[in-house]
Amino acid sequence: MSSTQIGANEDLALENVLRQIESEPPEGVRARERNTFDEIAGPFGERLVLFGAGPLGKGVLAGLRQAGVEPLSFADNNQELWGKDVSGLLVLSPDDAVRAYGETACFVVTIYQGSRVRRQLASLGCRRVSPFVPLLWKYADIFIPQSGIELPHRLVKQCEAVRACHAMLADDKSRCELREQLVWRYWLDYSALSPPLDAQDTYFPMDLLSPSDDDVFVDCGAFDGDTIRSFNDHWDSAFRHAFAFEPDPENRTALSSSVVAKGLGPRVTIMPYAVGNTNGPVSFTCTSSAASHVTTGESGAATECRRLDDIEWSFTPTYVKMDIESAEPEALAGAAELLRQHHPVLAVCTYHRSEHLWQIPNLIRSIAPEYHLFLRRYAEECWEGVCYAIPSHRLKRA
Repeated sequence: MSSTQIGANEDLALENVLRQIESEPPEGVRARERNTFDEIAGPFGERLVLFGAGPLGKGVLAGLRQAGVEPLSFADNNQELWGKDVSGLLVLSPDDAVRAYGETACFVVTIYQGSRVRRQLASLGCRRVSPFVPLLWKYADIFIPQSGIELPHRLVKQCEAVRACHAMLADDKSRCELREQLVWRYWLDYSALSPPLDAQDTYFPMDLLSPSDDDVFVDCGAFDGDTIRSFNDHWDSAFRHAFAFEPDPENRTALSSSVVAKGLGPRVTIMPYAVGNTNGPVSFTCTSSAASHVTTGESGAATECRRLDDIEWSFTPTYVKMDIESAEPEALAGAAELLRQHHPVLAVCTYHRSEHLWQIPNLIRSIAPEYHLFLRRYAEECWEGVCYAIPSHRLKRA
C-alpha cells in the first residue's frame, strides 16, 4: 500500500469518527456523560475507594466532598502511606482495601496511567473498578474541565477545527493519534488507543530530527531540570547553550542544583520568569512541583512573565520546549516573531486542555505555515501529548 493510500485511509477513518460525533443526538451523549460512571459502579454509586493518594487523588477527594460524597478510604501501593491519614482519609494497602471493600464498593483509580492498577485490582478480586475520568464526567460541574478532560458533547463544536488540524499533519502516525484521541475522549474506548511511546524520548523525537552541536535550547517550564538533563543526554552533551525558564522558587533551586551537578553551569542560563504573551506581573500558583502554573484573578502570587519575542537573547534559540500547564497558546502568541524569523524546532505540550490537541497545531500553522507538524504521545490515555513543529532543514532524512 502506498503512502498516498495510507493517508487516504486515515482521512476516511477520521471522517467516519467525526460523522458519528456530529450525528449523535445531544440527549444521547449527555446521558452517557451522566451515566457512564454509574454503569461501572453499579449498586455502589457513592461507596467509593480512591486508589491513589497523590495529588490527583487528593484533588478528586476534595471535589467529591464538595459534592457531598465522602469516600470510604484511600488505597495505595506506597507502603509508607499505609495506616496514615491523607487529607483526613485513611490509606489502606491494596490487599486490606479489597478485603474490606472489594465486594461492597467501587474502586476509582485516581492515578494517571492507571491500567496496571486496574489490572492489579481485578486480580485481587475487586468487583467494580473504574478509571477516574467517568467520575469527573458525573460531577462535571465540579471537575470539568480538568487536566485535559472535557465533556464529550462539547467536542461537537470542535469538529471543523479538528478537520483543519488533521489536514496539516505531516505523517500518518500523527493523523492516527488525532483520530484515536477523539475516539477515546468521546467514547472512553480504551481499545482505540495505540501504546504510548517511550517516555524517555518526550520532547526529543530522534526519528524526526537529528541533534545539532549548535543547538540553543529554550526550556519553558524547566521544573527541576529534568528536561535539561534529558536534552543533554539525547544530545550527548553536544549543544551550544540552554535557557531554562522556571518561575517557582523551590523548583528553581532544584533546577540550579541539577545544572551544577551535571556540570552544565556555564552553558545554562536560568530565567526566573513565567512565559506568555505579556511582559510584567501575572498571578502564579507555586506548588513546588511540575504543576505550578499561571492563574487567573488574584489567587496566586505575583510573578514576572515574559514574551519570548522580547527576550534579549545572547544566543538565538533553535529548539523551544513548552510544558507550562495550559499557558502554551499564550506563550506561542508571545513568540510569533521568533517563530517566523528563526523557525526553531518546537515541542509543545497538547494535553493540559482537551482542545489543545488540535488548537496548538492550528495556531502554529497560522503563525508560521512553513513548519512540518507532528503529534506524539508518551503516556496512557491523553497524557504527555506533544506537538512537534519542525522546519524543513531540521527534518531527519531517510
